[in-house]
Amino acid sequence: MTLIISTITSSGIVLTADSRQSYQNRAGAIRIGSDNASKLFRLSDYVGVSISGKAFINEEKESFKDVGYFINRFKQTEDLKELTVRDIANKLNKYLGDLFVEKERSSLRKLIEEQIVKLGGKNLVFLPLADPLIPYSYEDKDGKPISDTGMIETINMIVAGVDKDKVGRAYSIWVPKGITLEKDTQLCGALWCGQNDVVMRIIRGFAPEIEKLNFIKEALAKDNASTVYQLNQMEYIINWGTMTIQDAIDFCVLMTRTTESIQRFSDGTLLQPGGIPGVGGEIDIAVITPEKGFRWLKKKKLQAEGADLSLE
Repeated sequence: MTLIISTITSSGIVLTADSRQSYQNRAGAIRIGSDNASKLFRLSDYVGVSISGKAFINEEKESFKDVGYFINRFKQTEDLKELTVRDIANKLNKYLGDLFVEKERSSLRKLIEEQIVKLGGKNLVFLPLADPLIPYSYEDKDGKPISDTGMIETINMIVAGVDKDKVGRAYSIWVPKGITLEKDTQLCGALWCGQNDVVMRIIRGFAPEIEKLNFIKEALAKDNASTVYQLNQMEYIINWGTMTIQDAIDFCVLMTRTTESIQRFSDGTLLQPGGIPGVGGEIDIAVITPEKGFRWLKKKKLQAEGADLSLE
């Protein structure tokens, strides 16, 4: 689990990522594996990427490697200098998706088939994909029609940088679906991925699970547009365009540390219990401007007994 944030101001872009890495052990429990994971990477002189979600990928006949390994390989094997930020975002999305998506879809389909047979079901039909979801329907042992959805674990990314026209652009990407949101330094704003429920509560006034409340469900069914409009009135007015780079850094750090602290003292919500303390460790911070390109403000170093080493 993770929280990655990009704040886009008129002066440039800030990218941040925490360092906590969690995993599910053989007993099914979620454990914190490390507070030293790297989730923010430089792709070129003017472009960077932060990642959340799926932490490891294994190629055929190879051991599991963290996603950062493949991002660094992508950077080393692809010529990115002449590409736009959007082109790089799309290219990276395809590169990572080709590594694991179809393989995991096939594994999940097989698992679903085995479970339905075990339960005495029949007439299983997989419906059109809605990445990363795999919807399906079948008849249970009593002939009752059942609809359900499987989901593969995927990667969420924010790719941000400055193009040759000196406009900074940031893209939120859901592998393999592609770009889902975008911001630029002309309109400004912020993007976040990962465990963003605390950020959403603070900035927007409510978390995504609000749609599980019965009265919200009824309101959305009755008049979706009006209900969404009214809910959006809860959002704080933040003048992103007047933020300095330092303000943007402060915002990203505040949201990350606040999320970490809330997770420390809470265990989810009454509506959605069982929260995972997935945000923590050092915060890596990069700044991207038209004048200086991608610059590290803060990046973890390897350390031992007072000595340190940067691999960047």
